Amino acid sequence: MTSRSLIALVLPFASFLSCADPVLSDAVEAQGNETSGVDKGEFHRAGQPCVTCHQEGGPASDSPFTVAGTVFAQPKRQVGVESAEVRMTDADGTKHTAKTNCVGNFFVKPDEWQPRFPILVEVAKNNVRRSMRSAIGREGSCAGCHSTDLEPTDPFAQVGHIYLFATDEPGSPEGAADCKVDPKRPGTP
Repeated sequence: MTSRSLIALVLPFASFLSCADPVLSDAVEAQGNETSGVDKGEFHRAGQPCVTCHQEGGPASDSPFTVAGTVFAQPKRQVGVESAEVRMTDADGTKHTAKTNCVGNFFVKPDEWQPRFPILVEVAKNNVRRSMRSAIGREGSCAGCHSTDLEPTDPFAQVGHIYLFATDEPGSPEGAADCKVDPKRPGTP
C-alpha cells in the first residue's frame, strides 16, 4: 500500500473523529478550566453541570453519572451543605437517596440507580426540607437548569442554584471545616 492510499483511508476517519459530537464538545469547553489546587474528584466543580463530562463520550466517561449536582445553603453565600439528603423518585416510582459531601456535591452512578425520567426531587437536612415544584424532565445535571447565570428572586420558584434556605438565615448548615476544599467557597482551594 502506498502512502497516498494510506492517507486516503485515514483522512476521512480522522475527520469523523474530530466532529464526533460538537454540541458535547462545546458544552465541555463552556465549563472552563479546572480550579487550580483542586484535584479532579468528588469535590471539584461545585455548582457546574456534572453529567456534561460524566456521560458517554464526555471526558469523564469512565465514571458516568445518571444524576448529579450541588446543594448550597443560601442564595448570597454559596456554601455547600454537607450530608443533605437528595431524595429522588422516578416515573416508575423507584426511589434513590444520595448524600452531599462537604462542598455540597452529590452524584449517582448507573450501577446505583438508573432512573426513568421525569424525576421528583426533595432536598432535606435535619428539620429543613425543600421539594422541587416541578419534575426533572430529562437533564441529569442539576446545574443544567439551576445555574449561576440567573439571580433568583425566589430561590424555590425560579432557576438558580439549589438552596436549602430561601434567605441568608443565621445558623444554617455549612460545609465541614476539615473539607479538602474550602467550604466557604466551593470549588476553590
